[in-house]
Amino acid sequence: MSNARATEAWRKYAKPGGLLDYGPELSRLLVRLMRELAQGRPVPKERVDKIVADMNIDREGAYRLLGEVAERDADNNVVGIMGLSLNDTPHRFYVNGTRMSAWCAEDTFFLPAVLDRTATVESKSPVTGERVSLTVSPQGVEEVDPADAVVSMVIVDPDDADMGSVEAIWGIFCHHIFFFASREEAERWAAGRDDIELLSVDEAYQLGRQLSSRFLTYRD
Repeated sequence: MSNARATEAWRKYAKPGGLLDYGPELSRLLVRLMRELAQGRPVPKERVDKIVADMNIDREGAYRLLGEVAERDADNNVVGIMGLSLNDTPHRFYVNGTRMSAWCAEDTFFLPAVLDRTATVESKSPVTGERVSLTVSPQGVEEVDPADAVVSMVIVDPDDADMGSVEAIWGIFCHHIFFFASREEAERWAAGRDDIELLSVDEAYQLGRQLSSRFLTYRD
């Protein structure tokens, strides 16, 4: 099964000026907040305010974007942002022994490079419940079990991608992007859908690398 459509879609998402290119200032802000959250604790509103002020970026634009891509708790602390979350999802994501989650399977491939940390990933097939585990470093996938695990990728035209809220992002992307223990069970899950491509773990990593590279283009 070809991954050409997924590759082309992600090229469009991550290209300069594309759907996931937030520009220098906002990209650096997102990286700062993802790295803060990776310490395993909510990022308080006061801390977010200080980071925005210290970076001397447009406050209105910063908070507009955070309103679209950040999860918050009842006290308005950031508990999730751009695929990394302290809330439970099917995709466990461990960094330096700290347990977190990723919004979808694909997030587990771009986050290690953005965080500059190696992550251990544990997920379950939505078909059989069989566990898939990986070790992903900033440089690539180091281990995967089972070896023939695959990833489902939903194909969404950038013009049709609603990124206006965390819930919208989950609905259009994350609820369709999973790990599967084998291609056979993934094909059963995707039967009848023409908006899904199945990727090897290495292919999924290459897509995630496009996104992490876009963020890190603007590193301090």
